[in-house]
Amino acid sequence: MATATGAKRERRRRRLGQEGEVEELVDRISHLPDGILGDIVSFLPSKDGARTQVLSSRWRPIWRSAPLNLDLIGLDFTGKRLRAGDVSRILSAHQGPGRRFCTGYALYDRGDGSAALDRWLQSSALDKLQELKFHRGVSSQHPPPPLPASVDRFSSTLRAASIGGCSFPEGNGVSPLQLPLLKQLSLLDVRISETSLYALLAACPALQSLLLTSIMGCSRVQIVSPNLRSIGLRHGCTNTDLQELIIEDAPCLERLICYENHLGKIATVSVISAPKLHVFAPLFRRSLGEIDGSIQFGMTVFQRFGILSLTMVVHSVKVLALTQRDLCLDMVINFLKCFPCLEKLYIKTTGGSREKNTWCRKYKDLIGTIEIRLKKIVLAYYRGNTSHVNFAKFFVLNARMLQSMRLELIALNPSSAWIERQHGLIQIKDKASRDAQFDFVATDSYNRFQTFDAFAEQVHDLSTADPFVKFHDWA
Repeated sequence: MATATGAKRERRRRRLGQEGEVEELVDRISHLPDGILGDIVSFLPSKDGARTQVLSSRWRPIWRSAPLNLDLIGLDFTGKRLRAGDVSRILSAHQGPGRRFCTGYALYDRGDGSAALDRWLQSSALDKLQELKFHRGVSSQHPPPPLPASVDRFSSTLRAASIGGCSFPEGNGVSPLQLPLLKQLSLLDVRISETSLYALLAACPALQSLLLTSIMGCSRVQIVSPNLRSIGLRHGCTNTDLQELIIEDAPCLERLICYENHLGKIATVSVISAPKLHVFAPLFRRSLGEIDGSIQFGMTVFQRFGILSLTMVVHSVKVLALTQRDLCLDMVINFLKCFPCLEKLYIKTTGGSREKNTWCRKYKDLIGTIEIRLKKIVLAYYRGNTSHVNFAKFFVLNARMLQSMRLELIALNPSSAWIERQHGLIQIKDKASRDAQFDFVATDSYNRFQTFDAFAEQVHDLSTADPFVKFHDWA
């Protein structure tokens, strides 16, 4: 009886297994309505979206009728680099509408790049475009070409725009673009006057994030915006580039990220009113004492290694990211005085160790008067030398709320003996915070320069309150 019951169970198990295998072979995705399949395809990378045409006859027409997501930067369909004619053929074969169109200057016709870009933007395949990104290229001998007039036709649909390598027309205070739905704007290598820039920002009432990189023809920009939540700024390489950024009134501003150019130049930054500023990142690889410019919060001015005047503290800033050629404890402590509620500190060093960072006597009186509220510290390119050890030890012994310290090493797979020795040097056994965790992490790269796309993501991605969670991914 028991044997018969067992055989019956075995037959039932095999039958269910066969049914499960059949179930796995059922193509449920292809049975979805065309509209849903089109949305799926439109979110795929351009090459992958086009490849769905070979799946079956059911999928063949989907890509051509789905909202177009065409990213031409580095795109290759045939094993050869795309040319301007290839782009025109892709657009003419697509029924539209458009969701996203991104192109770089390498695809433009040599003779008349403006005409090629203008033809593409007028294509019906890009009707109702939501995201636009283009760069016309940069020439030191000629002024950049004018902004394509056809961009204006996306006024009622555009949500994100990255415009590069062109010049905006001089106007009478009226922007050539009216973009009421635009939330993200990047301007790269563009020539625009101060008046035209003000008019453009006023024509984007829903704007939440703004990135200005190598802006020519405008010496300063003054921000008065009720909606802006994030601003990124990178200085250009000429004397006509943007020299000063003034945050006059930005009640919703949450993050401010400032980057130097490859020559070490920065713009002077003044923050007058930004009560919700949560993230501040002066990413200058050189020390403030080696560059022109300053950082000012109210009447508090940072210049060189100190504070010229401390008349205002900013309690809203919780995240601070710095790049320094030489790790400097003095500079960090000055920031702590200005930002007393700081919770996360990210630092990346790019040079040697000229600063010894000795502090026992120097800050003996300070330690009893300043409350360090840091919970997380990330120190990238930790070398384990005297300078870095002294810096880390200061926070090990004095940060009572510290939860984690991450020490990222340069292309080094440390031995357990080396890590144990570092634990002793930074005096982990005497840590001020009982719950603090310490991690030594080996990295396999030493990136000195951040790509524009990575910088843009830090500025525009507002889905996280901390844009530096993936600290090792930026330089």
